[in-house]
Amino acid sequence: MISVLVKHSKTQDILRLTVSGHAEYDVRGKDLVCAAVSSITIGGCNALVELAEGTTSEIIDEGFVDISVTSLHPTQQMILKTLLYQLQTIEHSYKKYIKIKKQEV
Repeated sequence: MISVLVKHSKTQDILRLTVSGHAEYDVRGKDLVCAAVSSITIGGCNALVELAEGTTSEIIDEGFVDISVTSLHPTQQMILKTLLYQLQTIEHSYKKYIKIKKQEV
């Protein structure tokens, strides 16, 4: 199962987003849930680097992406919230393979 942990402020600003694990929806190379989550997550990281440079720190490894906010920026929050909405759309259709947890910090 893919786990997504979203840490946010009282004002709902996303401060950290961590995606880990594998969906195991299908065999490696044919797992559409993993492919969708990977595409959304890596695309979000690329957008952050290009459009909100210097406002986040990213760690990317096999089956793991961790995005930490280093300074708040409106474009960054728009990208992070879009990334989260896309992941929630996948969770809605594939609840057995991806779980999103939100935590106020």
